[in-house]
Formats: sequence, C-alpha cells, structure tokens
Amino acid sequence: MLKVIGIGPGRTEWLPPAVIDLAMNCDDLIGGSRALKLFPDFLGGQHCLTGDLKASLEVIRTALLDKKDIGVLVSGDPGFFSLLPRLKKEFPGEQIDVYPGISSLQFAFARAGLPWQEADFVSVHGRDLSVLPTQIRRLTGVLTGGMNTPQRIAQFYIDLGQNPNISVGNALAYPEELWQTMDANHLAQEAASLKNAILILHPEIVQATGDDSKKSAASVFEGRIGIPDQEFLRGNVPMTKSEIRVQVIAKAQISRSDSIVDIGAGTGSISIEAAGLVPEGVVYAIEHNPEAQALILANQQKFGVSNLQLIPGSAPDVFPELPPVNVCIIGGSKGRLEDILVNVPLLEGGRIVITAVTLETMSQGVKLLSELDYQDIDIVSLQAVRWQPVHNLHMAQALNPVFILSARKGVRS
Repeated sequence: MLKVIGIGPGRTEWLPPAVIDLAMNCDDLIGGSRALKLFPDFLGGQHCLTGDLKASLEVIRTALLDKKDIGVLVSGDPGFFSLLPRLKKEFPGEQIDVYPGISSLQFAFARAGLPWQEADFVSVHGRDLSVLPTQIRRLTGVLTGGMNTPQRIAQFYIDLGQNPNISVGNALAYPEELWQTMDANHLAQEAASLKNAILILHPEIVQATGDDSKKSAASVFEGRIGIPDQEFLRGNVPMTKSEIRVQVIAKAQISRSDSIVDIGAGTGSISIEAAGLVPEGVVYAIEHNPEAQALILANQQKFGVSNLQLIPGSAPDVFPELPPVNVCIIGGSKGRLEDILVNVPLLEGGRIVITAVTLETMSQGVKLLSELDYQDIDIVSLQAVRWQPVHNLHMAQALNPVFILSARKGVRS
C-alpha cells in the first residue's frame, strides 16, 4: 500500500500530529532528504529521493515489491500540483491512500489574509508562460519554478502593457522567508534570488477613459455566436464549422460567470465564442497539437480575448492543472473518452457537451454518460448543407453529419 503524505511547508511545527503518527507507523518512508529529517526517530527503512523523477519512481516500485506500507512524503499538499497524479498513473493497481498537507498557495493566501475560494490557480513550473491569464480578472495563485522566476512572470505582464500588483512569498515558513507585495515593474527589477516563490496576482483596476485606444483587450471582443469560419486562422488544423458551433454553445447553456474547459480545442473557435459569453468567467482550452496551440494563441490575439487560457497537453493528463469547472466541452478525446468523463473536474450540476462524428463514439458516449449517472442526456444529430453560388446558380455543399451529446452531472447523495 502507498500512503501519500503531505508534509506542508516542510517544518516540524507545521506538521499535524495525525501526519506524524501516519508516517511513524509506515514500514518504509520515501522522500527527499529534507522530508526524511522531519522524522528523526523513525526506525523503518528510509529511501532518499533525488530530483530525478524516473529514478524516484523506480525506488517506490522496488519498495512496493515487499508488500509493505510505504509512506511517500511530498511537500505541500499531495493533491495540489504534486506527485499524486503521476503515482496513480504509474501504480494503477496499487491501493493509494492520500493524507493532505498545507499547500504552498494555501499558506500564501493565509499570509496575505485573503480568502481564496474564488481564486484561480496555475503552475508555470516546467511549463510555458502562455498558461498565465492574459487578463487578471480575479486573484490568481501561481506556482513558480525553474526558469520561470517571479521576475520573468512580472516581465510577462509588462510586455502585455500591464502593471498588476503581485504578492511574492519566498521560502514561506522558513527563517529566511520573504513576503512582499509590489507592482510588476518593481518585481521585474528585483535583484534577490527567488527560487522557492509563490505568487498571488491581484486584478488590475483599469480606470475608465474616453480614449478608445486605451481600452483593455477585454473590451474588444464582446461576444459573437456563429463567427464565420473564414475569420479564424486555421492552418492545417480541423475546426468545428459555425453551424455546429452554434448548437454546441447552445447545448452548453453557458452563464456569464462560468468556468469552461474545451477539450481538443483545435483552432480555438469554440473556446473563443464561449469566452465571449463569460465576461466574469474563464475558458481553459486543452490542446496537444503544437500547431493547434499556436493557432489558439493567434486567434486569441486576433479577437482580443483575454479570459481564455491555453493548457498544452492531453486530457485527462493535464486535469490536475484545472480548477473545478461548470461546463465541459469535448471535441476530441483521442480514444480516452472514459478516462476524461471519469476524471474531469466538473462541478455537480455542471453541463457537458460531446461532439462525435462516428456512431461508435456516439454510442460509447451515451453508454458512459448513463453509467456515470449524468442526467438529462440529450442526443442530436445534425447535418448542415451550405448552398454555394456557382455562376448564376446555387449548388449544395453538404457538411459532415455530427452527433451532439449533452447532459448534466448528477448530484451524488
């Protein structure tokens, strides 16, 4: 059995007694050297992990061969941008019990004295800065790491013409702790090394002005449904046609403050139209194809959409990076529809819309939605025909038929 134990900030005074008891009752403990030092009286086997994730997983795999209770010590909270998703993937047949710790962002928001139930969260550790929101609409916690320092993140917003206030927490809970709030211009020039930093981005208050040239990008795109296909930058990436796009958006029943995930976003056409309907919300576009990722960002810039966030990668692998969402739109599952439906962080009562071009995918979708207790399951099959002018006549141009499945996530008793 694996016991994944969160050690919070990694200081003895921040370890709850329950966590200490759990760790002390394991047969073996596996963790970094700093984590293992928290339990100096532990008499079982100890395995020190390094920064090499592959080697660390092999240490865990070897320890499990003895059929013992193995405690894996992780900093912060195991379920928050931590090792848990990888452990579940690597050891699918193993019983894994999870014990929470204090996450670094929970600590940071407490330091700031700010509520965080409505905040957004993102990690740029090992990821491109394009995952950051281009317009900060609500408090946003950011995990930094590697080359993506607080200074580099501050410069990211300066390059966008913004100067938000940013709270910086470095080495929180340690004697050398730094906690300070400054604007992006000052942070970009900060000389201190901030290698263990947590950020809180504060929404920037934009003063009203009569000069249209000074309006924020958020005011450029005011929401349009059924944008003509030719207005989108497309490249060689498939795109949901406008006739189908309208129906997908309608079935999603989007509200202005919803959080939406668009899985298999392609060119971003659905993401962009959805973003126009949620001025107080956000759209997360998941896409694994690098060409499509570039097109999403290019179309985002073209239409001036600020509340769209690209998440490079495949679903459900990137789900740990998502907050809970109200709406899930699935345009492509790459054969992993069941894993997506089981793991998507959709709130109870949230809406889901699936498009399918084959009978098999449609049939699988209906079966899975039923098995997973989704309610109000609806199936629509559409085939649009465009009548194109040819000389002085109009000829039919049939588009491929598409199934649209929609449902609502059931409330578990």
